[in-house]
Amino acid sequence: MTLTTPEQHFDPAVLGTIEFPQLIGIDVDGTLVPGDGVVRHRVIQAIADCEAAGVRVVLATGRSLSTTTPIARAARIDGWMVCSNGSILATSTPETIVEALTFDPAPFLDRMIPLLPGAIFTVEDAWGVMNTNVAFRGGALGMAVREMPLEQIREIEAVRLVIRSEEHMEQGLGHLVEELDLHEVQFGIAKVAWLDIGPKEVNKASMLESLCHRLGLDPARTITIGDGSNDTRMLEWAGLGVAMGSASDEVRGYANAITSEEAGDGVAEVLEAVVAARR
Repeated sequence: MTLTTPEQHFDPAVLGTIEFPQLIGIDVDGTLVPGDGVVRHRVIQAIADCEAAGVRVVLATGRSLSTTTPIARAARIDGWMVCSNGSILATSTPETIVEALTFDPAPFLDRMIPLLPGAIFTVEDAWGVMNTNVAFRGGALGMAVREMPLEQIREIEAVRLVIRSEEHMEQGLGHLVEELDLHEVQFGIAKVAWLDIGPKEVNKASMLESLCHRLGLDPARTITIGDGSNDTRMLEWAGLGVAMGSASDEVRGYANAITSEEAGDGVAEVLEAVVAARR
């Protein structure tokens, strides 16, 4: 006999725990869009209805500016975007960088290169250009990839330093985090072992906090929705943090509520409940 777990859906009752939200921050990959990168009609309509109800809808993603803007336009979001895990605050229409938080990657590169001689080192600049010592296909990480020598890469102000190594598929690169006392760090293993380093104390939550301050909004009247480890800070920060049903138990532990597993539909459930609560 096969046991199945009933699919979980967003419970609108949890909206009663906060005042009517002024801002909703939404992660992109695995949350707003599934693996095919297509923004579904249901969630486009829910975003439009939410904004008509006076709620600002903001993308908050690890993607660079160059790969976030097309998603924002597909979702018909004309306003704010938090990109590169909080290092960039921008608008989608027109595409404009409002704030860029950078750091000097040279000290990290000088320490990492001897430890990882076969790795690919990539510095993302404020415009989302991925400056790398070995050419690769950027994908969701960034549309613009530029190959150049390491001595030139280390001179570029970084919003993010990405290190990838095929030689560390078994052990990963997480052991370097504590050893090198790095800034904001994400790490994992997908097709390669990877390490993603951002400016110190900068993440999606810190930039959303800055945006609320800029717009005169109350952070307690915010909702954030996400599914990954780089979403935990903003799930914990928001007045109401909502994890996707597909998120790991660890990520769920930072959230106040859970929505359904399907990217797009889970977001639409939350936004539709917000609009219904307004009526």
